[in-house]
Amino acid sequence: MQATSEVSEILKRLKRRKVGLIGIDGKDGSGKSTLARELASRLGYIHVELDDDEYVEKNLGQFVQNIKYDKVREKINNAQNTLILDGVCLLAVFDRLHIDPDLLIYVKRTGSYGEWRDEEECDVSEDIEGFIARENEEYHRFGEAEAGIEGKKFDPDEWTLSELQKEIIRYHYDFRPHRKSDIIYNRGD
Repeated sequence: MQATSEVSEILKRLKRRKVGLIGIDGKDGSGKSTLARELASRLGYIHVELDDDEYVEKNLGQFVQNIKYDKVREKINNAQNTLILDGVCLLAVFDRLHIDPDLLIYVKRTGSYGEWRDEEECDVSEDIEGFIARENEEYHRFGEAEAGIEGKKFDPDEWTLSELQKEIIRYHYDFRPHRKSDIIYNRGD
């Protein structure tokens, strides 16, 4: 596994090695699509963003079960050039498609000292359901405090982890994409 914070290093590696399918994985908001667009633009590759309406049914709570797998498979099979596929829970999507990418890049949001901002949620080593319950409780407490500061009524339904947030936490626990990737891209905030 190679770790880098330089897109130029990833570009060098891709120019040296012919690949058909590149997966770019990471937590939501980590910069997967930004990296994918840049690589696709600079190398002339095809880019597919899984959270595009063409490839996923939106607003149904979870991600993996709502992918339009026939459309994704068709896009992969018909690609005449290297294809970059980006999205959350990407190894679970590949698992359902029964394919492996030629290269997997995992994007980590990192702070000014190189710390992984999402490590607590993405590298859980304890009981996952207990962890999610504690995260949900913490989110509730934060919402109550914010409501108190702003003088608003606390609405617990607004301050609970979404099904997508829970799915992403469970996915990282089950698949450990940050450990299985060929390249870790440390994207600074």
